[in-house]
Amino acid sequence: MQTVLLFLSLYLNMTADYCNDLKEIRSMFQQGVQNKRELNIMIDLCKVSNCKKTIPYFAAATMRKSEFSVSPIEKLKNFNKGKKILETYIAKCPNDIEAKYIRWLTQTKAPRFLRYNQNTREDYQFIIENIAKSNVEKNYQKVILDHLQNLENE
Repeated sequence: MQTVLLFLSLYLNMTADYCNDLKEIRSMFQQGVQNKRELNIMIDLCKVSNCKKTIPYFAAATMRKSEFSVSPIEKLKNFNKGKKILETYIAKCPNDIEAKYIRWLTQTKAPRFLRYNQNTREDYQFIIENIAKSNVEKNYQKVILDHLQNLENE
């Protein structure tokens, strides 16, 4: 019996999703980074995180790097790199509310010439229909819903 409990304990520890830094990353994302230094702090925090839920935030921060780049080629490179990370994550985790929220927000705010706006309606509907039954904490659900409403009303 002790052997079974030991293996169960080891398994749970190995598969646990360590998301201690998710709250801080969410906060940085919601506040918006105002300069390159803040953006690099967010990127570094995402990079060292063991939490897969931070990947969409890392993708968004990578896309945001384009705003602080001087070269148009570097701007496009950063944007496309972050976009690829986000789209790959959503393909693997299609029911992740936060990833869909980040994609919706990015596509809503992205310049039209980038042609990254094809999922806004479906992401919005998915979030509205599924957020209440998601594993996202209630207080962060409210933040997401409030943000959706504010941007939809603009």
